[in-house]
Amino acid sequence: MNDGDTDTDHRENERPAQPDRDVRPWVPWTLRRPFLCSLAGLFLIFGIVLEVLRQVSERKHGLVIYKTVEEMPKIISGVYIYVPVALAVVAVTLWQFCAADALRLEPYFQLAKPEGVSATALFTNYTFRPDAMAPIIAVCNRHWLILLISTLSVGFRISLPSLLSGLVVLTEAELKQAYNVTTWPKLLDEDTQESWFAAQTVRETNHSMIRTTDEFLLYRSFDYATAAVSMPIDENETSVLSINQTVYWSELSCQNSSLTNITWQSYPTESDISNLRQWRTEGVSFPSGHEDSACIVNFTLNTTKHQQDGAFQLRYWEPILTQSVSSQGPVFGNKHCEDYALLGLFVDIDEGSQKIAGHISNATAFACSAKYQSAEAQVKLGVDASISEVEVNSSTIKELQKSQFFDEGFREFLYDKMSLLDYSNSQTRKASTKTSLNYQSSRPILDLDQSGLSPAVDLLEYQNQVARFWKSEFTIAMNKLFDVTISTNVEASQATTFVVLDVLSKPAVTAEMFLLTAVLLLLLLVIVYPRRPNFLQSDPGSIVAQCAVVADLFTHENPLTKFDNKFSHATSQQLRRWAKNFKCQWTDGPNGRKIDIVPVCSNMSPAELALPLSRRHTDRRPHFVILPWFLAECVLLMGTVVTYGLSLSAFSVRDINYRSNKQFGFMVFLLFGPTLISSLVSSLLASVLRSLTIIETWGRLQKGRASLQKTLAKNYGSHIPLSILFHNICQGPAIPIALSIICTLGLFHTIVSGGMFESQNKAYSEKVTNLYDLSDNTSFRIPTSDLQFDGIGLMLNHLNRGTPIFPWQDDQHAFLPMPFSDIKPEITTVDYTAVTTGIGADPRCHQIYLDQPQIDHLSGLQSWNYTNPSGLTCTMQDQNATKGAFIKRSISYLQPDSVSSMDPSCQSAVVVLARWDTMMRSPMNTQNYIALACDVSIAVRQSEVTFSGDGTVLSSRPTKDSTVHNMSHSEVAHFNGVIMSYTKPYTPLGNASFFHLDWAGMMTVAQYDRHHASSQLSFEPEYLITAVQSTYQQIFRAYLSFNMDLYYRAYTGFVTPNVAATKVSTTWGLFPSPVSIIMAMVLLSLDVVMVIIVFTARSTYFRAPRIPTTLGSLIPWIANSNMISDFRELARIGKSKSQIYQVQSERQYRFGLSDDGTDDGRWLLDYDHSNLEDIGHELDQFPHWSSASRFLRGRFSQSHGAGDVAIASSTQRASYTSRFTGYIGNLIKRRAKRHTLPP
Repeated sequence: MNDGDTDTDHRENERPAQPDRDVRPWVPWTLRRPFLCSLAGLFLIFGIVLEVLRQVSERKHGLVIYKTVEEMPKIISGVYIYVPVALAVVAVTLWQFCAADALRLEPYFQLAKPEGVSATALFTNYTFRPDAMAPIIAVCNRHWLILLISTLSVGFRISLPSLLSGLVVLTEAELKQAYNVTTWPKLLDEDTQESWFAAQTVRETNHSMIRTTDEFLLYRSFDYATAAVSMPIDENETSVLSINQTVYWSELSCQNSSLTNITWQSYPTESDISNLRQWRTEGVSFPSGHEDSACIVNFTLNTTKHQQDGAFQLRYWEPILTQSVSSQGPVFGNKHCEDYALLGLFVDIDEGSQKIAGHISNATAFACSAKYQSAEAQVKLGVDASISEVEVNSSTIKELQKSQFFDEGFREFLYDKMSLLDYSNSQTRKASTKTSLNYQSSRPILDLDQSGLSPAVDLLEYQNQVARFWKSEFTIAMNKLFDVTISTNVEASQATTFVVLDVLSKPAVTAEMFLLTAVLLLLLLVIVYPRRPNFLQSDPGSIVAQCAVVADLFTHENPLTKFDNKFSHATSQQLRRWAKNFKCQWTDGPNGRKIDIVPVCSNMSPAELALPLSRRHTDRRPHFVILPWFLAECVLLMGTVVTYGLSLSAFSVRDINYRSNKQFGFMVFLLFGPTLISSLVSSLLASVLRSLTIIETWGRLQKGRASLQKTLAKNYGSHIPLSILFHNICQGPAIPIALSIICTLGLFHTIVSGGMFESQNKAYSEKVTNLYDLSDNTSFRIPTSDLQFDGIGLMLNHLNRGTPIFPWQDDQHAFLPMPFSDIKPEITTVDYTAVTTGIGADPRCHQIYLDQPQIDHLSGLQSWNYTNPSGLTCTMQDQNATKGAFIKRSISYLQPDSVSSMDPSCQSAVVVLARWDTMMRSPMNTQNYIALACDVSIAVRQSEVTFSGDGTVLSSRPTKDSTVHNMSHSEVAHFNGVIMSYTKPYTPLGNASFFHLDWAGMMTVAQYDRHHASSQLSFEPEYLITAVQSTYQQIFRAYLSFNMDLYYRAYTGFVTPNVAATKVSTTWGLFPSPVSIIMAMVLLSLDVVMVIIVFTARSTYFRAPRIPTTLGSLIPWIANSNMISDFRELARIGKSKSQIYQVQSERQYRFGLSDDGTDDGRWLLDYDHSNLEDIGHELDQFPHWSSASRFLRGRFSQSHGAGDVAIASSTQRASYTSRFTGYIGNLIKRRAKRHTLPP
């Protein structure tokens, strides 16, 4: 021992003096100001960009806006998914370079403190522990700067990629845009309204069958009547137009009076199954507005009833008329009832229990007053002009005056309309199926039976039915009373739901907080690190550099450098516990300032200063070579691979708009979870790689004959995968290179995992049988009844939007409807595909030239002669002409006169006359008119139709051999006759211009202007032809949509044939991306394979009491090494590869258990004797390595490395001492002579 100490003193005296303290100490480039400032600037820019994107997204409701998902380019879907994650991975990688160097160099900065530091700094390790342990160790050591760095590192690595993976999402957003729209808010005057109601009454009574489009007016809104609005052209079905309008509605309030004196009397009839009953009562009283008199009502009502006994109800009501408009007269007689609008009767009786003939005990009469109101409101309209929401301004509510609504005319019209329905009811007994109201009235007779056609209801429910019917009829009538010849422009706002790329606020703000914290911390490092005490002259990442630090700065008298084999066999935990009683302090000596390890207190006992005992004889091995941990890691990784595979079919959010809290949490996991998992996997593999670099170096040394370049001088830098790959790519060991490549691919895995689940539109199809046919599609027929078409609803719709939105029609055909036998609520967009029959009209128009008109001087009507393709001359009339009128711009559909209308070939043609800037009777020339003749062909076809649940046809295509029936001239003439009745004036009463408008002509003008807007009054033939064709087809489709039951026989009974259909459910949800998931599975599989390879190849690769991950754990193994004097010079050589090659060609190294004369031996890093023999040393000059080292490795595998093995005999120890002394002397001489090493 004394000889060893003498040799040590001699080597220390030969060592060069401590480096000049004025020389700038070494700091890695990652902790220098240029890199730190650049990284802080980059993070700051990154955070600013995130905030700008977030602000833009919030203010504009999205970064990029698309009408549909299909419009978004595929490259954009990749950019918004992968670019944010890729940027996050770049940020994390750059931060890791800085953080890793800060953590691995912290013990050296602590040792450099002039005031000294606890000796535990020698055994502090932040690099080779799991990332989550670094903050805990920093708290225990009170290294607050490292606490900040390590905590932020964990957050950065785990959270930042996950946050940015869900930063930008594809979602829906409502955007608003201002429009200037046209509306027709002016009501017709009182006289015109009176004429209109009178005309409607005449039409109702003079035609056996009138077909209207009134149902469309209720489709807009059942509750409110509003003026038509020219909707902006928009194919987005989610658009909503907000406009301030005047809305009109009606309300009924009823008074009830129990009847105690009602009587009835039966009369026999010719029928054997029914009899006639007459119901009477007098003096029924209701409150009225007259103080001195009440409303008095009498009634006489005739009904029929089956002769069989049983329960039945009598339900009847009628409007109160100012004068009789029917030859039969009203049922109710009244006096002083001006405050009421209708009177009704409700009788509920069970004849089986009530036997007193002629008296009824359960009867009620009721009188209802009607209130007609208007108010200003914000009206929201869908793209089909239907009213979705009305916000009434309560301060503007007021009752309509008589000049605004002609109530008497409305009641008379309603009375006659009910009479017509009642007559149909008595003839078919199915009138209730043709109206939206289940009511039974009796004029002249009410047929009461027990067939169940009209279910029993209570009085309140019946009054509610009456109120709904009244309200709907008022809404229909009021919608028709706007003057469509006077328009005005108003401001409106349209809200449209678009598909947008939206920045989620919470992930963006959280990421910004991480980045801002990193910027502040980086600026702190810029200030702190240049000012920290530092004795490093080079990178201490290699064993050579660490040995140089020990040789240069530590005194030979410290406990760790003494020739004491207890420290060489100690575990890392023992050394840390021992170091708590010591401190490192700087002392002045002849060779400069040195670090000495001294007790914390001078009066400490030897027991306190001794190395503490430990139950373990070796350190715990790294987790990846411990079998239970290895199996757990493999199971988790393989389980993740399997989970990814299952997610292709099992993990999805079918609809992101309908979600519970549980589903919302699952959706958040699908967005952020995969990236979080990939970050954890990357962190696990990086931990394996860091530990593997230490095991790889020391395992190679333990084998012996290790070269300087591949072991002692090997520097892995900051120990992050990219750094390790850079330092090993040329000559490094195969396994660390492979693992570093896998870890680098882990960065790509993190990027890919950000797109494992994407927002997508997906369609699912299945066969369904819940659709059925209403009519027999082979039973087409032309009805023989006199038909008239009232298309005012069509006109109003045309003003609203330009294209009718009726169910079961597309741009060319009207289809037979296919209702559902059962309707289930759907949370997704559901479409259906089936084959059905469609009827389409194809008007083929061409320009013609007309002679000067013939004028009927009595009626003022003009007519023209037209020769059709068959060679017949047809006389066509303009039935809406007025005498001497100036025509500014108009289009008229001409009708055959009374003679020509008898010829189907004349009636099957459509002649259109467009005139502008001329008087009615002025001569016609090419400067003021254009005439078109249209030959109409109508065909019945079978088509495959795709439609929504409400019957809206989305697309159609003819089936093979689809033409079923081409209509003849007479059939086409029938349709033209009915459709063109739409163009006739309503009534001969009055001369108001409102009644002489050609509604089809107005629609054509609107269609022309919509698609060919021009300031000129004239018409262009080609655009006019398009407008006429479109208008005719609109009217034709609308007419058939409401009247298909007239042309096809309906199935009778309860059994109707089902339709073979396909249900297509389209959902916009969060679905797995197969490409991304497969790539992630492949990368994870490589991770599993690599972990297995590392375990198999390195589980027993290195056996020693401890893994030297700290400077203090290395000192006992090199303090008494024969090459200790060369460490400082070898560290200098490490900067020059050519010098390293020169040295390594002569020397090789070994780590193992040497024979030091004790029973346990000593763990030592020294020269390998076989190499010394090869370069000319005598065999008795090199140190003797105990052959028991191999046996010790076996003991380590059995008893975790117990170091209590007998190594060599005393003779061998004596021989070793003599050889060691001779070897040192020869080595010094040879080196001085050959000058192999620089001074």
